[in-house]
Amino acid sequence: MSFMSLKAGLLAKIRLFARSESGMTLPLMGLSMIVMTGFAGLAIDVGRMQMVQSKLQFSLDAAGLAAGSTVSTTSLNAEAVKYLKADFGCGTGANATCYMGASLSTNSPSVTANSTNTVFTLSATATVPTTFMGVVGVSSMTVTANSQISRAVTGLELVFVLDNTGSMTQSAGGTISKIQALKNASTTLVNTLFGGATTSTNGKLWVGIVPFSQTVNIGTSHTSWIDPDYVYDGTTDTTATLDWGNNGSDWGGCVDARLSGEDITDDPPSSGTASTLFGKYYWTSDNLNTDGINNSNNNEWKFPAYNQCVTTYNRCKNGTCVHVSPTCSTSGSHTCTLIAPTCTVVQSCTTNSTTTCSSAGYAYASPLNTVDQGPNLNCPQQITTMTNTSTTLLTAITAMTAQGNTEVNQGLEWGWHLLSPRWQGLWGGTMSTNGLPLAYNTQGMAKAVVLLTDGDNTIDNGSHGSYWFLGSGRTGSTSSSSAVTRLDNKTLALCTAMKAQGIYIYTIGLGASGINTTLLRNCATSANYAFISPSTSDLQSIFDTIGDSLSNLRVSQ
Repeated sequence: MSFMSLKAGLLAKIRLFARSESGMTLPLMGLSMIVMTGFAGLAIDVGRMQMVQSKLQFSLDAAGLAAGSTVSTTSLNAEAVKYLKADFGCGTGANATCYMGASLSTNSPSVTANSTNTVFTLSATATVPTTFMGVVGVSSMTVTANSQISRAVTGLELVFVLDNTGSMTQSAGGTISKIQALKNASTTLVNTLFGGATTSTNGKLWVGIVPFSQTVNIGTSHTSWIDPDYVYDGTTDTTATLDWGNNGSDWGGCVDARLSGEDITDDPPSSGTASTLFGKYYWTSDNLNTDGINNSNNNEWKFPAYNQCVTTYNRCKNGTCVHVSPTCSTSGSHTCTLIAPTCTVVQSCTTNSTTTCSSAGYAYASPLNTVDQGPNLNCPQQITTMTNTSTTLLTAITAMTAQGNTEVNQGLEWGWHLLSPRWQGLWGGTMSTNGLPLAYNTQGMAKAVVLLTDGDNTIDNGSHGSYWFLGSGRTGSTSSSSAVTRLDNKTLALCTAMKAQGIYIYTIGLGASGINTTLLRNCATSANYAFISPSTSDLQSIFDTIGDSLSNLRVSQ
């Protein structure tokens, strides 16, 4: 019963009493006591009702904010119920009550969203049992609360750091490969952020992509970031004289990891400080390595070319000793072969053989590229620097291919370089034109990374990565387990440093196994920012959730 109905009932009873001319003093006094008790009970119960209504309103506002900031809009109702019950002090069990003994109605709270999922309207109803009002037949009162939560996409600098390693060609419990599921989910998120538009023109949305494998491709234009005196394993060539092949192949844009601790910082490159510069990623032809590492010639692409390989034999031909000097094969094995004539009559001949091979430069396998073989093997697609054009991003997503090993820290480091204001003016193009990256804590702007990987950090002797081969010891260890631990520690150090600057980090582990879930949880901003997608079919909903979380919430009514 509402307060107004209760008041009207009491006044009606008083009027009837006032009109009556019968009775005696004692009944009059008794009735007066009932009326006074009713008013006293009314005051007490109305006070309790007001306290419950205030608590319900506060709890509903808090539930709307909490639910909307951490979950996808597809589960907003369930999350709002959870948060409202927790904040309104509701117990568990069939007959559990809430704050001051109140009971929520079965449909509380109800949540409705507008067509763009930017405004949510919530309402809740609770029943409050009375203490004194039962004297006049009122056993309970009803209170209501209403709230409206508005969501507006904040200014955002966002970088996708996406695993493009070879294992992404596999499926993970779904009907498509992991790389295709990644493309589909990323495409949907980009379209959501841009609202289906081609360009964000308000200067509030900038998105970049860092595909990574065992290295990262920064593009070939940033030559000032390259160390000209960098020394490679298996060769004494410097970057100016490295042999990239004779078929037009050249440096593909990938770089090796910086050492001396620079691989866990956002230090920009400085020509006067060698430790801040990068070495060109260069996979020496395995058959020419001089570092003593056995890598089974996984990438043999350059051979000494022999233009003269002659063996002189004395052999029998039709019973006569003759002199034969054939020209020999220049195949990949570079061995001289000779089909010697057959003697039809056995005679005694002195057999001599002399082999002379002279080198004339090198021959190259074909093709030399990032997929089959060559100095740029397993160099992934180039970074897409932050842009406000969705078509640029969608084109880059479509072009991603899966190849190589996993060095998560390298992808994360370059994601930071795209967001760190210390790199402002270095990237060129749209970023330099618009003064990106912006300073940390710029009002109305946030910085975020979405990191996805399907596996642990990996380094071995079969693949040349940004830390070369395992046996090179460039991680600080030649032990497989120790080297991987060091890469994990580098990854976590980067996450810690980025979060300290206010960068939000979302992490996604794709697949049911082979994922360091502890590392991903510790890397993320909080537990709510870390996701595991056991199947490719789960990935889209995770990206939807992240898209929702990238929105700013406020109570608008």
